[in-house]
Amino acid sequence: MRIGPEQYRLVGACLAAAPRRANLTQTEAAERLGRKQTFVSEIERGLRRVDVLEIVLISRALNTDPFQLFAEVTRSVRAELKAQTPKQPKTG
Repeated sequence: MRIGPEQYRLVGACLAAAPRRANLTQTEAAERLGRKQTFVSEIERGLRRVDVLEIVLISRALNTDPFQLFAEVTRSVRAELKAQTPKQPKTG
C-alpha cells in the first residue's frame, strides 16, 4: 500500500479535531506546542507528515489521550481503504 496525500489529509483532519474539541484556535494550539501557527495548519491540511512521537506530543499539549487520537486515525484510514476497495463480482 502506498501512502499518499489523501492519507495525510485524513491524519490531519483527525489532529485538527482535537484542538476544536478543546476550543482552541490553531494559534493557541501552536503556542502549546511551542511552534508556529503554520506548523499546525500544514498538519491539518495534510501538507506535513506527522510521526508517532509527534502525535503523542501533540496529544499531551492538547490534553488529549494519544490512544484516542490513534483510534480516530485508524478508523478514518480503515473507512477510506474500505471505500477504495473495488467490489468483487459474486460467482456461483
